[in-house]
Amino acid sequence: MKILRSFFDGISQIIGTFIASFKKPMATSISSFRGFIISLLVGLFVAIVAVGVQPFGISEFLNGSKTIYLIGFGIVAFVGMLIAKFVLPMVLSNFYNDQLWTVARQVVHLSATILVVGILIMAYSNYFNIVAFTFIDIIKAVAIAIIPITIITFIQQNLFHNKFSTTAENINSNLGSINPPNSKQLFPVMVFGEIGQKLSLIPNQLIYAETSKDSTDFYWQSLMGIEKTTVQTPLAQVEKELAAHPQFVRLHRKFVINMRGIHKVEGNARGYRLRIARTKHEIPVSWKFHKKLEQIGQ
Repeated sequence: MKILRSFFDGISQIIGTFIASFKKPMATSISSFRGFIISLLVGLFVAIVAVGVQPFGISEFLNGSKTIYLIGFGIVAFVGMLIAKFVLPMVLSNFYNDQLWTVARQVVHLSATILVVGILIMAYSNYFNIVAFTFIDIIKAVAIAIIPITIITFIQQNLFHNKFSTTAENINSNLGSINPPNSKQLFPVMVFGEIGQKLSLIPNQLIYAETSKDSTDFYWQSLMGIEKTTVQTPLAQVEKELAAHPQFVRLHRKFVINMRGIHKVEGNARGYRLRIARTKHEIPVSWKFHKKLEQIGQ
């Protein structure tokens, strides 16, 4: 009985570990310039394969403008990728939250991408009588692709995690020696806001600013602790006011951060996150600013 119980406990532990691995954080290229480039490359690849290899009986398609029709497969694939990378995230915004992105969501997203691209290619091919595809063919393709998609996703997750966690440790080891240039002004005072409420701070008081469409939340150090003040001013005006103060950097489209306020850099497969000194706040670092953060930490 003990042996049987130990066996089932071991199986249960293996299953639990397997399920937990799908919850690991993962990077994504949705709604980004990187996603656009990937879409373009996929479209180009499909066009090259269609023209050069002519699989699935495409070689039997006879038409004076055959090459143009086959290039059309690449264009359709490109459009399908754009739908998966940009339209679906807008429609299913809760699911496509890049700060909650996991291995499981990546597998689902890639499977959905193949489904969308496959349906569009099927519609295109059937409409022009190139090759007769059925919806069952597309479902089979998705089912076959799930295993390699999952394997590739786990490999990517491991590579990204090792890269960003290791680099984050290196940056942290150099944080104490980071000495950003002083303000270019002799008596630096920053004033934010043009109409109504205004906020005046010296550079070392401001820890970071989070901007929305027309307003900005300023997190700053007062005698009482960390204060939050919302001012009706856009990001462009904030960056203009901070231009004379090199200690402030933009590492995300919504955040401007005081380098002296960075307590710790954390890295996982999603990229980098900044822990802010004297707060429990965490700020994500956009992929396009990764190199900038790495240069700061050198």
